[in-house]
Amino acid sequence: MPVAIRKAYASDVDDLAAIEEAAFRGDRISRRSFRALIERETAAALIALDGARKAGYAIVLFRKGSGVARLYSIAVAPGFGGKGVGRALLDAAEKAAFDHDRMMLRLEVRQDNARAIAIYEKAGYHRIGQEPGYYEDGATALRYEKALRGDAPVSTPVPFYPQTCDFTCGPCCLMMAMGRFDPTFVPDPVLEIRLWRQATTVFMMSGPGGCEPFGLAVTAHESGLSAEIYVSFYGALFLQSVRSAEKRRVMELAQVDFRRRAEHYGIPVKYRAFGLDDIREALAGGRLVLVLVSGFLMFGKKVPHWVLAISDDGDHILIHDPWVEEDRGETTLDAANIPVPYGIFMDMAQFGKDGLRAAIILGKRERQ
Repeated sequence: MPVAIRKAYASDVDDLAAIEEAAFRGDRISRRSFRALIERETAAALIALDGARKAGYAIVLFRKGSGVARLYSIAVAPGFGGKGVGRALLDAAEKAAFDHDRMMLRLEVRQDNARAIAIYEKAGYHRIGQEPGYYEDGATALRYEKALRGDAPVSTPVPFYPQTCDFTCGPCCLMMAMGRFDPTFVPDPVLEIRLWRQATTVFMMSGPGGCEPFGLAVTAHESGLSAEIYVSFYGALFLQSVRSAEKRRVMELAQVDFRRRAEHYGIPVKYRAFGLDDIREALAGGRLVLVLVSGFLMFGKKVPHWVLAISDDGDHILIHDPWVEEDRGETTLDAANIPVPYGIFMDMAQFGKDGLRAAIILGKRERQ
């Protein structure tokens, strides 16, 4: 019989403590802590049943205001190893995290626990770091992470193209949109750099620069797409951290040029923060949305980053994120068609202390 998973209750505390005692030599969860976790609103305590026998447990934590859940602990009871109990608990933990509107599940595992590591990696988890001395006996913990999909399909009519440079997220999103509206379009790294050169604000003095909304909209228009801009701030963007007066001057002049060209092309501009309804309406109309986000929730860095919103399932905005961290073992399956809960999407779709919101609505432009 397949293992059944249910919510743990206070009456399960003795069984949970027995499983814990048998599964771990140290760093054990106490009976008191099990009881508190079962009652806690920001935790899900799950127990596996093989008939009437308790076969294992998993506990997932949900930090308020975060898009990430944590697999706090998972254990299989003696005599149940190799029967799929661990994988069933892991699947249930992922579902619990997704049902709580989390887009990522993270966990720690002992560096010397080869069997558990193999299970996690086979299930699609990618190593994101390590913590020396994490356990009571001084053992190192490896940190893993997985993007959660729920029932979201990986296939989509919008092609995915990963960025090949650190600074070309916007141009790669443009190429994905171009591929959606023109089936004959073929992306390549040469075009990726050309589009970046056309859309960037600065490419001198301190290395390659990023792209702002007007430059991307103008480049989209010149590439045959329709474009409409939302931006919550009037004036030059991304200058808060620029200390060089000369670089500021170049960036400001480049952005003046982009704004003038946008006006010349008749690209509509709305100087206000977009709302969720604006994104959903555009997607419902068959268009795509290039959205500025903070990279913190995506890959842990507070940098401006562009993603492409491709569809809406009634609870999530699904996005293509062009950044694929291959050094962490990611593939395009980790970055394509990611379902982001509405609340998390709006939290991440802003940048900087001023909460800048910017987006470009993209569609197929009718030839004149």
